Amino acid sequence: GKLAVARALLKELRSATVLVGDPAAKQALSTKEVIEYNGETPKLPHDLGNVVVLAHDLAQPSRIAAATTSGGRAAPKLLCVIDARSFLDEWESVDALPEKVREAGKKDLRAHLSDKKPCEILAECVESADVIALSHSEAADADELEMLEARIAEMSRDWPRLVC
Repeated sequence: GKLAVARALLKELRSATVLVGDPAAKQALSTKEVIEYNGETPKLPHDLGNVVVLAHDLAQPSRIAAATTSGGRAAPKLLCVIDARSFLDEWESVDALPEKVREAGKKDLRAHLSDKKPCEILAECVESADVIALSHSEAADADELEMLEARIAEMSRDWPRLVC
């Protein structure tokens, strides 16, 4: 999923500072330069080169982007990782997030979207993305992938590049 994509991206960049909104992600990545942020959005030092932000699962991408462009930094490329196995089910669901998740989100400044339904969170992420990566696409059949790509094309502003 998200960590596998992050590892591949870090390998490609060769040098990057990683800011994470999830302590488990910090432990899972094997790079020295991992900084956990606890505030509403990450604060970037001015002297960083490549920066990869692994935001909280309920973070609002546009807020993260705005925070990372402060101080004259170039606009970031937003990458959205979608689980191909569950996207369509979550998109079509009218259910709210589980109560436990909503309550935990109320206490976490990084969980900007904790009051939203899964379909609203997915829409925010897809609409904000410059690039969309599908994880676990091998577990979805061809019809599901076709429907998923059609749904993303309807939601995205410029049809971000789809990486499978």
